[in-house]
Amino acid sequence: MIGLADTCALTAWTTAGVLQPAEVHGAAVLVRSDPAADDILLLAAAMALWAPLHGHACIDLADVAGMAGAAVARGAADALEPGDRSTAAARVDALPWPTLTTWLDALRSTPLCRVVTPGATIDEADWYDDCPLVLDGNLLYTQRQWIDERTVAERLLRRCAAPAASSLTAEADAVLTRLLPPEIDGAANPQHRAARTALGADLAVIVGGPGTGKTHTIARLLVAMLRDADVRGAPLRIALAAPTGKAAARMAEALQSAMESLAGDASLARTLDILGEVQPTTIHRLLGGRGQRTRFVHGPARPLDADVVVIDEASMVALPLMARLVDALRPGARLVLVGDPDQLESIEVGSVLADIVDAADTPGSAVAAHVVRLTRPHRQEAGSPIGPLADLIRDGRVDDVVATLRRSSDTSSGAIAFVDTGAIELGHVGAAQVDRRVGEAILEPLRAAAVAATAGDATTALAELAEVRVLCAHRVGPHGSQRWNRTIESWLREGQPAQRDYAGRPLLATRNDQRQRIANGDTGVIIDTPGGRRAAFRTGGGLRLFAPAQLDDVETAYATTVHKSQGSEYDTVVVVLPPATSPLIGRELLYTAITRARRRVLIIGSMAAVIACTNSPARRVTGLGAALGTPAAPADASAAQ
Repeated sequence: MIGLADTCALTAWTTAGVLQPAEVHGAAVLVRSDPAADDILLLAAAMALWAPLHGHACIDLADVAGMAGAAVARGAADALEPGDRSTAAARVDALPWPTLTTWLDALRSTPLCRVVTPGATIDEADWYDDCPLVLDGNLLYTQRQWIDERTVAERLLRRCAAPAASSLTAEADAVLTRLLPPEIDGAANPQHRAARTALGADLAVIVGGPGTGKTHTIARLLVAMLRDADVRGAPLRIALAAPTGKAAARMAEALQSAMESLAGDASLARTLDILGEVQPTTIHRLLGGRGQRTRFVHGPARPLDADVVVIDEASMVALPLMARLVDALRPGARLVLVGDPDQLESIEVGSVLADIVDAADTPGSAVAAHVVRLTRPHRQEAGSPIGPLADLIRDGRVDDVVATLRRSSDTSSGAIAFVDTGAIELGHVGAAQVDRRVGEAILEPLRAAAVAATAGDATTALAELAEVRVLCAHRVGPHGSQRWNRTIESWLREGQPAQRDYAGRPLLATRNDQRQRIANGDTGVIIDTPGGRRAAFRTGGGLRLFAPAQLDDVETAYATTVHKSQGSEYDTVVVVLPPATSPLIGRELLYTAITRARRRVLIIGSMAAVIACTNSPARRVTGLGAALGTPAAPADASAAQ
């Protein structure tokens, strides 16, 4: 029997940077109850534990080396030179990985692993057993991840099979038709179809890129729902939530703006007042967090007291949290998921929204009728090429992306500008020119922010800072956000004494601060006041001032990573791409970065990096898409399962 002392069998994997001590010792604990367990089973258990720590729901036994090599390269992205990263990945590939047949034979012969048939229906009462591992085809899960995935798939499929909801009253139907016409300019309006989908089923998934009108649609959908409930004399309980405090605050702001656009309609005054009382919160708070990330007050035994649950920024919701959410919905409650499946995936496990959308493309899929993609652009000005460029990147049309950027490379004006740093080695473009182009794009509003901050005008300073942002893939190194923060700071502070908290310094909260009620991702600025320097943050409670010493987890935010920018938007965005050899290169990275821009985007990087991004879609290994891609079952058959 393998004991804790026998984990030296995995030394090669720890030396290569694949496994950490926690995974190695965790695997030893998992397999110790099998007297016949060998090194292959120990490695399998370690890799099953490894998978969720790297964003995957499971490990694909047909590509273990590839998954591990990519993760090692990403983990060393900021620490190693490209050649060293390639060497590290090569060391991973050279490890003595078992063959697929060897993996499967070992797992099928141990009592530690449950073997299930892919696509098979398993009664929920049989989900739990004494096996810590689950083998589903070539996918190996820990039991926890497999049950989370089963929970999400089963709950969503059950909602797809539920009987259609009752139709709207005539008055509410007229309101919906007026607010979201079935046609616009002679073409079918996808926003109207999205609203009808949400009204007619227990599940609706409304997706689209930035500016496609997701919040516009949700606000008008909720108005129609509330008007319908008012006519029927039945109160409608609505819950609005997002994955993070910052996302919940943005949701509140966007809904408030959408409601203000309807304020001139006197017939909607009562309904808008009711909707205005519904405040978005985080999913954790909605579920009643118990101080642990996966344990909540609300669940199957105590479901949420809500008739409609709307989740914004659903692409950021990890698999375990989605499992807890769908488990906490009462029968008959409507779930509306809203987000952009083409953005960077959630930081934690899984890619739930993207898996749902992918499953909807499967012919006959049960979720196909519940997913609506919005495409009409609203955020960018009419005729702006930013939206079309994002579509080209999303669709992997690399030749068209290259052609678009080449047309933009000779001008510093216009909505899109591109500086090809690949020419630096040839002497055509110098680092000074890169700095000049970046400075032209961002310095004017940053200087205006500094002037306002010195005058104690936090509102103006925050507004000016919100106009521009430099977005990077890396945190450190020549292409990283730390380097650009230092550079921009030197431009703005030239000749001034070195200070940490100077007026005009933009701040980004990097952790939730419950004591100060500041959420991870909230932005602020240092201002001068009669009482001294203060950090001003605009939160859900309005503008609030803090002594800088009260804030521990903040960083300078002229530049930040693309991951931290998700859900935000700026008038001008400067995108600093890493080299084409960077393991952080990816389609979702470039798409997310440029779609943060409302009016103008400046891309700094080599054309090789652009091509590598466009040709490299992300890959999170899960089985959820396959589970949701099953053909729709009759409602009575689903109810019987």
